[in-house]
Parts: sequence; structure tokens; C-alpha cells
Amino acid sequence: MKYNEIMPECFIDTTLVGSLLDAKVNHKHSCNEVAREMEKGKYKDSFAVGIIDNDKRKISYIENFEEIGRTDNLTFLKHKDKHQYVIKVGKEHKAMETFIKANVDAIGMKMENFGLPSDLAKLIEQTKDSVSTQKDPRILKLCRSLRQSPEVDKLQDVLTYLADKKYSVDIEVLRSIINE
Repeated sequence: MKYNEIMPECFIDTTLVGSLLDAKVNHKHSCNEVAREMEKGKYKDSFAVGIIDNDKRKISYIENFEEIGRTDNLTFLKHKDKHQYVIKVGKEHKAMETFIKANVDAIGMKMENFGLPSDLAKLIEQTKDSVSTQKDPRILKLCRSLRQSPEVDKLQDVLTYLADKKYSVDIEVLRSIINE
């Protein structure tokens, strides 16, 4: 299965989201590319979900979105007028790798259990800007194991609900999934 309308911004995001949905998703190379596709591109008048790091870059298109819920490391946003959603991953000014590390800790494991470094800079070096991330058996095992984490499970539930309902998303049901 393929979800073209679900657009993670980088390789580790794409690998995790694809693993959670057991499907291919529409990889984008930056948060700006995700926003451009939603604002002016193929999905400008369509259902879309962008998954971006909650990093330092401020994207003007995101100003059209309102927060509908959050967890420790996830912020869920909905466009004010469209069937578009953005999920910011990580604490403010942090990348996906901080989310991954937090959730590895939550399941009582260490990055070393997956043959990956616990040092954030080294982890980012191994997961950024590389198509090989999506085929790396260590990363794939990590993504499968992360499903045990309550926060990653919530992300999976939200993504599954959005992918299933698209234009008929009930915001109150979505909020209840986020707040469970």
C-alpha cells in the first residue's frame, strides 16, 4: 500500500512512519518541501498529512494551522480551512532523533541494543540525508521495536485514523485518540 498524501520530511521520519503504517509514504527532503506541497503543490486543495521535525525552522504556511493536541514529543496541528494536518515530532527545536531516543528509553532499551550510537550527534549523522536509512536493518528493527512505546503507538493510531478517514475526520475523535 502507498499513502502519497502522507509526507514525512526526512529519511528516518519516512522509515518510522512507513513502518507504523506498513506502507510506503511520500518522502520529502525538508519541512519546506512538505509545506510547499501542501500549500501550492499537488495537495493544495486535498487531504494531506505532513510530518516534520519540531526544529528551529519556522514555516509560514504552518501559521494557518491550529494545535489540536500534544504529547511530550508530538504536536498535532490541523489547517484552519482544509483537510490538512501537520505532526511536529520532537520537543521544540529538536529533531526526530530526540523523539526516537526518548521512546527507546520509554520501552527500557538503549540505542546500543540496535547497534546505533546513543550520542545524539552521531545518531543524527547516521540517520540524516541517506536513502540507506530506509534499508538499514538496525533502523528497521528500531522502528518495529518502537511500536511498544505508548507515544509511538499514539502516533500510529493518529496516522491510521487520518489515513482511513481523510475527508471525514472527526476532530473530537482525533482529539480523543491524542488524549487517550
